[in-house]
Amino acid sequence: MENQKILSLGNLFSNLKQFQKKKVCAMVKSNAYGHGLEEVVELLDGSVDYFGVANIDEALRVRRISSLPVLVVGEVTNFKQCGKHDIEFMVDDEVGLKSAINFGVKDKCHLKINCGMNRFGVGSALNMKILDNILSEHEIKLKSIYTHFSNTTSPRQTQENYQRFLKIKNCLSQNPPICLGGSGVIEYPFDYDMLRLGIGLYGYGSKALKPVLKIQSYVCKTFYASAGEFVGYGRDYYVETDGKFAVVPVGYGDGFSRRLSGKICVQINGKKYPIVGNVCMDVFFVKIDESVKMGDVVTVMDDAGLFAKKLGTISYEVLTGFSNFRGKTKIE
Repeated sequence: MENQKILSLGNLFSNLKQFQKKKVCAMVKSNAYGHGLEEVVELLDGSVDYFGVANIDEALRVRRISSLPVLVVGEVTNFKQCGKHDIEFMVDDEVGLKSAINFGVKDKCHLKINCGMNRFGVGSALNMKILDNILSEHEIKLKSIYTHFSNTTSPRQTQENYQRFLKIKNCLSQNPPICLGGSGVIEYPFDYDMLRLGIGLYGYGSKALKPVLKIQSYVCKTFYASAGEFVGYGRDYYVETDGKFAVVPVGYGDGFSRRLSGKICVQINGKKYPIVGNVCMDVFFVKIDESVKMGDVVTVMDDAGLFAKKLGTISYEVLTGFSNFRGKTKIE
């Protein structure tokens, strides 16, 4: 009996297939959105064109497994490591570009444009012209030019963002490949060469996609509580009638949010049972019946979207929350 992260190989590749009309940069940042960076890279190695990460540490973890190109989409300061381990990176200003030149890694640059999110990227035609002069002077051929749309669910905003991207891009004197970000991009008739694929790869953003991750645990203890007693911290759950309860060894330290206390059901032996009391750091409680016994498998989560609705957040946060999950990873 043990806690498990179960990754569906079939769902992962079913999702990937829907986006492979273009080249794909599989985003594995934040521990592959909580799924496990090493596991996902091993599964996808050779089936995608790039891996995308947020920082050098993640890039090095990918490089230990794969020889495919790795792109750091966040700010980079350790250019020496990029050169040593053949890691590509984003630049978006004069400082970053000149640092790449000084460290001898000018051939690994991707240039990002800010088309409206205001996070990273060249934000004006003037700044692009300045960078273009540096690129020309040092004979730098960009690996790609890319951007990230802030809201692909809004056609109007996305079209406005794309036009801004083109306006700034047209200040470049070279014509590098275009890499766009966001699963929703495939719904638009934009001209691009590669897609940075994130949440869609893991099964969210469209009804046609299938969740890859399932969190599974087991009943580690059962007990009876009498009417008038309480279960869990804070004496928040009052036992109204005598009943049987289970303890499941997953808690908020594993990514199972305390804010889910009393709000969801888990599945045991094909039947749904409500969680009760406050979620603890390493366990939670379930109100059960006599059919449930110690050792029975508990499906804690098989759809992060349902958790997200209960929490008033997004599936990204739910999934990445399970990065520190105590348990083994199983591929099905």
